[in-house]
Amino acid sequence: MDTEETLLLIFVAFLAAKLGGELMERMRLPAVTGELIAGILLGPTLLSLITEEHKFFDVLAQLGATFLLFSVGMETKLSELKKVGLVASSVALLGVLVPFVLGYYVSVLLFASSIEAMFIGTALVATSVGITARVLEDMGMIHSTEAKIILGAAVVDDILGMIVLTLVSGMAVGELTMLNVAIVIAEALCFVAIVTIIGTRVVKYATGKREVRFDRTTNGEWAIHYTTRAFKRDSWFDKLKQRQAPFVIILIVVFGLSAMASFVGLAAIIGAFFAGLIFSDTKDTYELEQKFEPLNVLLVPFFFVVMGARVDFANFSSVLPFAIVITIVAILGKLVGCSLGAWTRGERTALIVGAGMVPRGEVGIVVAMIGLNMGTIGQATYSVIVLVSMVTTLYAPFLIRTVIKAESKNVGANRWPTRRRGP
Repeated sequence: MDTEETLLLIFVAFLAAKLGGELMERMRLPAVTGELIAGILLGPTLLSLITEEHKFFDVLAQLGATFLLFSVGMETKLSELKKVGLVASSVALLGVLVPFVLGYYVSVLLFASSIEAMFIGTALVATSVGITARVLEDMGMIHSTEAKIILGAAVVDDILGMIVLTLVSGMAVGELTMLNVAIVIAEALCFVAIVTIIGTRVVKYATGKREVRFDRTTNGEWAIHYTTRAFKRDSWFDKLKQRQAPFVIILIVVFGLSAMASFVGLAAIIGAFFAGLIFSDTKDTYELEQKFEPLNVLLVPFFFVVMGARVDFANFSSVLPFAIVITIVAILGKLVGCSLGAWTRGERTALIVGAGMVPRGEVGIVVAMIGLNMGTIGQATYSVIVLVSMVTTLYAPFLIRTVIKAESKNVGANRWPTRRRGP
């Protein structure tokens, strides 16, 4: 394939992804859905041939997944885990355990092998609360107790989900013996411990503590200035002569941890997630979100387009009943599990939290990609997981609004009537 054809196909894929995303955004739906649909539409004609004959798009997709998971990791601040509380932790734990167990046993009961069932269960564990946050914000509930529990549980949920993915992907490369399971668990715990404990300390020492000072500019507006201090010395980043030194160093860490995770037999994107995790407390210091946003805008759409192109609906009718059952299990698993975790806060809060944790979004699709690339799940199972991620993401806003409105009516109906005084 020559350069002209490659550039043309990049242009077509990127344009289709952005048009699809724009259409979904105008419909107040996640842009990722439009990007996936663009890939599904282009797959039969263009992109399916590219992924077979040319690996360039696979590289773009892998880079997109890497920076996507790095961004997800940056949103998961370790310092906030102490503020999550017992309720949010129980929501996250049951929200991981119930969907995984249900997804695994239902999949084995229907037709999936043990390893395939484990990947399906792992995909059902994932939670993407971005759409939930937007719905709650639109309804004026972003600062409510339910929103705090959901966002707090998402912090723990992301870490637990990555640990489950680490274990499952490690088990997939060998036989399912107790020894192999123990080795994979030990590797996962060591990797998580080294990155989160040692990595965060190294990052804190290297970047320094930044004090924020607000000064008034000549226009009368307030501007933010940072003062660097760490153990009575300047940050290592500030001593480097390289342009955009923090950005360059963090890129090196992202690729290094991704390679390290792949070297020990784990998914490379797990390394990228934990890279984001260790830099999450310093992302505002160096404006990391703003600096990585252009990379995400460029590369992440290619990931979803390629993932959509890999969905094969040719033989989908044979597994359609299975897809419907797994979708129902995905919705009920989070709704029941997370609601039970928040039940001590009342029925209304529990149901809203359960509904808010339903969308799987991009994380479930990443799990499907890993299973397909490792050869541990088939094309039909991959298509089912992608469909489940899309349906739960699209259905979640309607479910959340329905639960909130229904519970609000119940609260109003159950209030004692006020007694009128006087004649």
